[in-house]
Amino acid sequence: MALSVDFSVQQIPGSPGDIVFNDLSTGVDAAVVTRRIFIQAVDGDYVVIDGTTTEYEVWADFPATTSITLEDILTEDISARVVVQWLNVGGTVLYDDTQYVGLTCFNEDFDYELTQNVTGNQLLINDNNFWKNKLLLQNYIDSGDKAIERYSDIVSAQKCYSLATELRLSKQYYFNQNS
Repeated sequence: MALSVDFSVQQIPGSPGDIVFNDLSTGVDAAVVTRRIFIQAVDGDYVVIDGTTTEYEVWADFPATTSITLEDILTEDISARVVVQWLNVGGTVLYDDTQYVGLTCFNEDFDYELTQNVTGNQLLINDNNFWKNKLLLQNYIDSGDKAIERYSDIVSAQKCYSLATELRLSKQYYFNQNS
């Protein structure tokens, strides 16, 4: 059976700087030995781990290694075009797959922190603007996600994620929390 390439991208709550990739490919192609991961932000820059000198991260040992975690690669939420390439021993690209993704764990983790505050600090949530701002935060995240899921629109998504990030980074003004 020929190789049919596919991958997933996810983040783990509590580790917003990390990205986990899983190779979901099916079939066989003995010529494939490695992969490359390109994460291109909306501004055109490639996101790589500090110290990486290429525009991509290497995902070696195909087909044995089906998962890789790129640790501390993000510093904020981004929308991105992600391309994974499957290569032979000579470095020739034999297959590739592209996905448009929203990596929103920084703001999602913060939204969960606010949810925890609902049960733990009644005086904080009694502030007239707490709920309005919490809903605004979640709306920005959701709107960005929808822009990607429905239209592969990483530009609009990034604008939404950036607005959510502004709320998070200014939490002392919007949620009465210390920065």
